Amino acid sequence: MKKIVLFLIAMLPVVAGSAQSAKLVSANNYYKDYVKENDPASLSKAKEAIDLALAHPDTKDLTKTQVYAGQIYLALFDLNLRTQTEKQTKETDPNKKALIAYQNTSSSDLKAAYQAYANATKLDLKGNYKSDIESGNARIGGHYINKAKADYNAKKYAEALPSFEIIYEINGPKDTTSLGNCALVAERAGAYDKAKLYLQKMIELKQGRGATYSSLVTVNLMAKDTATAMDVLKKGRLAYPNDIGLLISETNYFLKTNKSQEALLDLNLAIAAKPTDQNLYLVRGNIYDNLANPKDEAGKEMAKPTDYADKIKLAEADYKKAIELKPDYFDALFNLGVLYNNAGVSLNKQADDITDNAKNAAANARATEEFKKALPLLEKALEVNPTDRNTLFALKQIYSRMQMVDKLKAINEKLKN
Repeated sequence: MKKIVLFLIAMLPVVAGSAQSAKLVSANNYYKDYVKENDPASLSKAKEAIDLALAHPDTKDLTKTQVYAGQIYLALFDLNLRTQTEKQTKETDPNKKALIAYQNTSSSDLKAAYQAYANATKLDLKGNYKSDIESGNARIGGHYINKAKADYNAKKYAEALPSFEIIYEINGPKDTTSLGNCALVAERAGAYDKAKLYLQKMIELKQGRGATYSSLVTVNLMAKDTATAMDVLKKGRLAYPNDIGLLISETNYFLKTNKSQEALLDLNLAIAAKPTDQNLYLVRGNIYDNLANPKDEAGKEMAKPTDYADKIKLAEADYKKAIELKPDYFDALFNLGVLYNNAGVSLNKQADDITDNAKNAAANARATEEFKKALPLLEKALEVNPTDRNTLFALKQIYSRMQMVDKLKAINEKLKN
């Protein structure tokens, strides 16, 4: 009896192993039936069988188990994708229909297929299944590209990010385009730690040059890590001292921290490098304007600096240059108009304190000249942006001061709406 018992016990693992091998064969046969007949029931049975094989220790680490799993789960994703595509009956554009279908199809089966092929790659030491694995990964990569695009176009950045990451994994570290996509989408998804990781890799690969440093600065600032952002900025400026993007990033930092003189130095360099960029002149003009009209932390006007007139002339020149480069530049039109308007208001106030009639009249005349210079600029600004209430209020004041009754009435009507 002992021998019989020992014999039976010795045979049990063999019987169990055979059962799991049968499941593996069944999974493959059902999958082949599905490919031949296109019957979803066969695919469902294939999934049931392969899941059992994947769960059993005797078969889960076989290369063919993982390859079969990849094929079956990829087929499941294809089937679900096709079902979603067929549901888009109202959409006639095939490209839009495909994008909607990718958005609506869960990526869980696709991820399972990807993982199975990844496992197969590690197990297939002799390369017996190399062709099957490469073919499966190519199809998976195509699906992930489409799904990534679909989610990205829908601004579902958090959903798009895993797809871009898998594309990068499939293509390998030499695929710098995918690396850049991962960094961009991670930033837009608010996944700042991942964005930092990918951008740092890009810097190590010297990809994107100064622009990558600028992006890393931005991500750190968005993550409220100012110290790291400034450290990155310093390193970037050392690596690419002539990069205009980094120069502007540094300028923006100086502006945010009220370091006007440092910002002016950078802007001078930036304008020398990009003399036709109207934005740079606007920013520099605004700095001169603010320096000429300082305010305290509460926003209350402070005493004018001794070189007030010089700074106003510099601001005026920069605003004019910005308008010369872009005649419909709203911000420059508005700022220059307000600059002249403020000068007129200041002259009016001075006139109020003058008792000599002739001098009073002369001061008011100078004020009127400033209002006349402001008027066409603000009217042009309103043409560019007809609903801007700051422009409407500024024009109302000028029309009132210059007793332009009809235009004042029209402005008041606009302000009511």
